[in-house]
Amino acid sequence: MDENERMQAEPRMAQRVSAYDWAATAMGPMENWSQPLRTVVDIILSSNLPMVMAWGPDAQLIYNDAYAVFAGGRHPYLLGLNVLAAWPEVAEFNQHVLDVTLAGEPLSYKDQPLVLFRHGHAEDVWLDLDYTPVRDADGVPRGFLATVVETTARVKAERAYHRAREQVELALNAGAAIGTWFWDIPGNCVVVDCRLARAFSIDPAQGGAGLPVEAFLQRIHPQDLPEVEVRIQESIAHGAPYRCQYRIRQPDDSYLWVEASGRCEHDEDGNPTCFPGLMVDVHERKLAEQQQRTMINELNHRVKNTLAIVQSLATQSFSGASSVESAAEVFNARLISLSHAHDVITREHWRSALLRDLVEQMAHSHNFRGSERFDIDGPRVRLSPQNALSFAMALHELATNAIKYGALGDRGGGVRIHWRIGEANGKRILYLDWIEHGGPPVQPPARKGFGTRLVERCFNPARNGAVSIDYRESGLACHIAVPLPEVDEE
Repeated sequence: MDENERMQAEPRMAQRVSAYDWAATAMGPMENWSQPLRTVVDIILSSNLPMVMAWGPDAQLIYNDAYAVFAGGRHPYLLGLNVLAAWPEVAEFNQHVLDVTLAGEPLSYKDQPLVLFRHGHAEDVWLDLDYTPVRDADGVPRGFLATVVETTARVKAERAYHRAREQVELALNAGAAIGTWFWDIPGNCVVVDCRLARAFSIDPAQGGAGLPVEAFLQRIHPQDLPEVEVRIQESIAHGAPYRCQYRIRQPDDSYLWVEASGRCEHDEDGNPTCFPGLMVDVHERKLAEQQQRTMINELNHRVKNTLAIVQSLATQSFSGASSVESAAEVFNARLISLSHAHDVITREHWRSALLRDLVEQMAHSHNFRGSERFDIDGPRVRLSPQNALSFAMALHELATNAIKYGALGDRGGGVRIHWRIGEANGKRILYLDWIEHGGPPVQPPARKGFGTRLVERCFNPARNGAVSIDYRESGLACHIAVPLPEVDEE
């Protein structure tokens, strides 16, 4: 190999160092350099790490190709310059390094922040710096050897990651999100944040270190687990988006409704690699949906019951009627009474109804509101919706009958409606008496009309109720007894 080939094979900085006029500096010509200095320079120029040396009374710089890349636009004029003049923007920092290393002490910095002008403008950089004193043949420190590794990209990435995590945490705290997970599928390691770990009743430290996926699956409600596993496998096999709602067992054995969403990622060969995702609290929404379904089912049931009542009222009102007009009048009156009963119950959101409200509504619907013809008395009693409808229809039929044939007709008279609460076989029983007085003499009918049958049907023994109708000469007396289920007072 001739001289030209050797020069081309050598690193460019080695060529520059060899060609530099050191004789014009305090370091003197290269042939006069001490063996320790030559050895350090050879190490620098042979290394792939960015390395630089400051030597001699002028702290002149010698560096390698890797450091030349780090120096950017300041290369190549840094070669042979005083370290303080070479980087004036960090002269104070480098002066401290010189003071320490010339005293024979090493220095190290991890992710040291500095502002450098490498490309004509200020740059925020972070560096890992290791400084070692360099000694002459007599063992006296004459400078330092520095390894310079730029960590700017990593530090910025970490800071961006932490900012993103902070934003995620703010979003989690502001909304219904519970937390995030990251499942390393080949290693079967699921890493979760502290919020999600607590949702699964797992130690946050263990959740942050990572646990097998089975540790999380075992906390899912047994009825929900099969669907969760199917959805997970679909995402792993086909890359489909994963979304599933399920219940998580809590420490008190209750269950929390959550919604999990994510997607399995695959490598270029189609193998599953990781499965990140987010979990959201949907407990209140699920409870609201369940309540809505219950209300719809209950409404459907009540509508069917109401339609059955209307059908029965229509059949009985028009069956055997003397004319369509009279039947329609009776039917309409019964529908209005049913509607008024619904009004009373609806005001209470179909949870219950006060018996007194039903009695007063009956009096009002027959134009007896505030009339002295009713003697109403009894304790505060709340009825279930079913019992409320039964009493409303029964009171309407009794009042209609009293207007036509009894004490509420044109001849005068009145009705005493009293009720009380008793007990039988450990159950609360409501006893209501409808006693007519001051009207025309009453005779038992030849056959039971629909009104009488309706009253008896509303409180038949099949519902543990009882009805007794007594056609006294002084006026009709109806005695009703019905169990009182517990109902909401609100």
